[in-house]
Amino acid sequence: MESEKGSAYLGNNALVNYLFEVVFGISFQQVLGYVFYPLAWLIGIPASEAMQAGSIMATKLVTNEFVAMIDMSKMVKEGALSAHTTGVLSVFLVSFANFSSIGMIAGAVKALSPEKGAVVSRYGLKLVYGATLVSLLSAVIAGIML
Repeated sequence: MESEKGSAYLGNNALVNYLFEVVFGISFQQVLGYVFYPLAWLIGIPASEAMQAGSIMATKLVTNEFVAMIDMSKMVKEGALSAHTTGVLSVFLVSFANFSSIGMIAGAVKALSPEKGAVVSRYGLKLVYGATLVSLLSAVIAGIML
């Protein structure tokens, strides 16, 4: 069951990337890499690796941490990321700051209490925003320590 969910995430990710490649000539992950480049640089990732790191950070936000870890492990095997960047990204990725996790939390709360579930759903974007800020702060602290 879990491998089917992972395959669906990877399949959807590949489909969106392919469509962006066909229409715009650049993958969706590369576009998100440009968007997240400043954040990656601000948390201490070298500018030469910030584009790849930003792409991984965005992949985590849009899909989940497992898909982002798979992408990061490919880059590490290719030698595209330094040990410092790998450590900082690893800390950033180990959280539930993504849309699918917030959806699961809202669904679980709604099953227990429909009125409280509606409250959680209403604040879903704020939860993602707050969780992402916590992930960024944790990555900054890890970057200082590494």
